[in-house]
Amino acid sequence: MKSVPLLEPAQPRETGSSLAPMLQRSIFLTIIVSAFLAPAAHAGSLAFGPLNQLPNGDPTHHPYWSGGEPSIAFDPSGDGHVYVSAPQFIPTAVDHALGAGPDSATGAAAWASSDHGLSWPFAVNTGAANGGGDTDVEVGADHSVYVADLEAVATDICTSHDFGKTYLDCDNGLATNQQGPENDREWLTRGPGGVLYLTYHDFAGGFPIIERSTDGGHTFAPCGTIIDPAGPAASNYTPAGGTLVSKPVIGSDGTVYVEFTEPDATAPPVGASLDHMYMAVAKGGCTGTTVFKDNLVYEDPGASLANIFDTDAIDGGGQLYILLGGQLKDGEVGTNLYLFTSADGGQHWTHVRVNPPDLQANVLPAIAGGKAKGQALLGWFGSTAKDPNDTKAVWNYYAASTYDGGQTFNSVRVGDAPVHYGDVCTQGVFCGLIPGEPSNRNLADFSSAAVDPASGCGALAVPADPYNRPDQPNGADNGDSSAYVSLQQDTTTCFTSANAGKAAVEVGKQTPGLSGAGTTGGGCLDRSAPAPRVTQARRGSLRGSAADRGCGAHGAGHVSRVLVALALRTAGGKCRFVSASGRLGRAQSCSHRHYVRAHGTKHWTLRLRRALRRGHYVAYVRARDSAGNQRTRSARFSVR
Repeated sequence: MKSVPLLEPAQPRETGSSLAPMLQRSIFLTIIVSAFLAPAAHAGSLAFGPLNQLPNGDPTHHPYWSGGEPSIAFDPSGDGHVYVSAPQFIPTAVDHALGAGPDSATGAAAWASSDHGLSWPFAVNTGAANGGGDTDVEVGADHSVYVADLEAVATDICTSHDFGKTYLDCDNGLATNQQGPENDREWLTRGPGGVLYLTYHDFAGGFPIIERSTDGGHTFAPCGTIIDPAGPAASNYTPAGGTLVSKPVIGSDGTVYVEFTEPDATAPPVGASLDHMYMAVAKGGCTGTTVFKDNLVYEDPGASLANIFDTDAIDGGGQLYILLGGQLKDGEVGTNLYLFTSADGGQHWTHVRVNPPDLQANVLPAIAGGKAKGQALLGWFGSTAKDPNDTKAVWNYYAASTYDGGQTFNSVRVGDAPVHYGDVCTQGVFCGLIPGEPSNRNLADFSSAAVDPASGCGALAVPADPYNRPDQPNGADNGDSSAYVSLQQDTTTCFTSANAGKAAVEVGKQTPGLSGAGTTGGGCLDRSAPAPRVTQARRGSLRGSAADRGCGAHGAGHVSRVLVALALRTAGGKCRFVSASGRLGRAQSCSHRHYVRAHGTKHWTLRLRRALRRGHYVAYVRARDSAGNQRTRSARFSVR
């Protein structure tokens, strides 16, 4: 009997309930109770939908796919295809000790949507068995999808020609297209005329390297020198300090822009602050022997300019943006979010502080340019804690939009609950190596933003681990995170030609009822788990409710998911769990539950495809709220 597809992605063991025939026997139940300080103004007309976890993102189920530092990219044609990738665990003893189980994915996780990010029916584990260090995703003008998987000795280029369903050169954990020897933190960037750029820095000296492919990613060759030997960055560069290189952006004329940061030449090689920021520019593109022009964006001996990756963007009118979390001066309180802008191709820059005053720790920024000049979407993690290294910090994810080149913003909290608890280490591979220094790297190094070319609406790819709750007995940090996507909801606030150049207060309207609409604060810490219960049994279904108290003075939480594990109890005290198709499984321990996703949350229903045989049954009902709290209750009943 065929199963009914889910309305939204779920984990393999959390399959959707089916829609079908009524039970032919009566069921008798006995129920057992067994949430800116800046020169620019902020408005509130911006709304994003809930943060939806991508498939295989639940660390309590297998397979589990890690979601740290997810990358997101739309098909440039605007046909609705959008893709997300995230690196998996490098297969070493250290990584498995930090949370990678023996059956965890390696290489790269790649998710695909064909309906502008509303659903994600395709999920592929691609790349190499010895990969999983870093990933990036890009989409060509011919709809080809490229996923880069870092092995460290090289980057694997995995290519899909069927909209992300399968990937060439990376089948069965073997990669045959290895590019960029001895590299780290690779980026893929689409250029005009079918050009694909691969950018990274080498391990030995941290030197930024850019290569170009003109044959669909099959071969790459160096095309230029990012650090001009006669420029300001060269005089400050040392192999001991290296560089941190952001993903390049490409202008409409093919000009390549590469933002990178360096520590001071006299700084120690480990733990040095990145206090020099440059924009390297190759007019017309990187063509073979190109020498980039390095423009100084900002420098200060007390600055810390990358917590961790800076991110850059270019809008439809050619204005450039750099978004960073850090400090511009010595003694600056907190870690602030700064937006740098240039209207003359990267030669001159101005900057503005974006975060509101109550958010004193701001890290892992994301930015994407809009369709017209002056438009950009920003995303970042923010906390009221004064230091990202505070192990008691509570983090939310935030978004902001500007339509006038960074003069004014709309801002909003994304989601209705915190997405991370504890410190956020921004020292990359050095996290945890120095005693007493921060070590939590669950989120990895960045979040991502993109703008749908069809509608001009934004999409955010966010790493989050709300289930790692230090205040709960079973919520200890396990090193995991999951990839989530949130979509811009109110089309009147999207990046359209009608909104170009407007002040934020002139754009859109307040949209009540949408997650986080108008919110700028940190939110309260929801410690209240939802209370599920079974309310009735009809001939073909179980029905129930799940109430969540939430937090705050008038707290009303949001139940995000209800799962039911329904089992026939055997004479030996074991359970035979009912699958989504209605079949009974083998007898096993009742603690090894097979959950099926119910339809609905506050009021839920589980419909069954097959009539249950006579016997005594137990239903374990598990409800989870958007803050990561969950509770399971049971109900016993008999079929006669």
